[in-house]
Amino acid sequence: MTFVLVALAAFIAAAINSVAGGGTFLTFPTLTDGLRLSEKVANMTSTIGLWPGSASGIYAARKDIRRIPYSIVVSYSVISLVGGIAGSIILRYYTSPATFRLVIPWLLLFATLVFAASKPIARWAGAKHGHRTLGWTVIVGVIQLVISLYGGYFGAGIGVLMLAGLSFAGLEDIHQMNALKVLLATLINGVAAVVFLVGSFGAGAENAVNWQVAGTMAGASIVGGFLGMGLARRIPPLVLRIIILLVGFGLTGMYFIRAYG
Repeated sequence: MTFVLVALAAFIAAAINSVAGGGTFLTFPTLTDGLRLSEKVANMTSTIGLWPGSASGIYAARKDIRRIPYSIVVSYSVISLVGGIAGSIILRYYTSPATFRLVIPWLLLFATLVFAASKPIARWAGAKHGHRTLGWTVIVGVIQLVISLYGGYFGAGIGVLMLAGLSFAGLEDIHQMNALKVLLATLINGVAAVVFLVGSFGAGAENAVNWQVAGTMAGASIVGGFLGMGLARRIPPLVLRIIILLVGFGLTGMYFIRAYG
């Protein structure tokens, strides 16, 4: 029965990740409270288990990805790979989760507020700096690198963070932003999964992925990720923005309670 709940959580989480991000918030407590996994093991297991869902979402988002300028897709992909590797290495080999739990709600609050003002920010960025200038390109690149590092390290709410960051790149079409977010999240979680996979060999249970749980999650997340991305294409942009903001503020509130409650 427990693994049925794990599969259900993974299915819903993958669908949420495709639409707005924040699916980790469902799987993380399921693994820590339901299966009694440690936070570190739960995080690594969840990353691997949800990765197939993100990958299936790429196929559903392929049309929107093709509409995004090639230079943005390539540059953001490379930056995301570098940040994802660095963040996952910090988690696996140099982690201090107690301290990071205190930082997470503040990061989520900042990201949600930025996304709430993303349209005027994008207009200001284009008018004042122009996202084609070298200086502004470096700034948005650094922002994505930090977000990717965070994603490789923990990942909860990374969708909200990336959507906020993409607003600085001059993207205004919410469906294009959402599609690119799915692609980048897949890359970040993919390289993190490789780091966790390699790090699990010869490691004790407290530092290794729970493969039985990860396998259960993987199958369910594939279906959830594909269906979730299709749903996102049918939701009006304003409604999708509202959903994303609700997820962002919900995540923020819950993490504040967990960290400081």
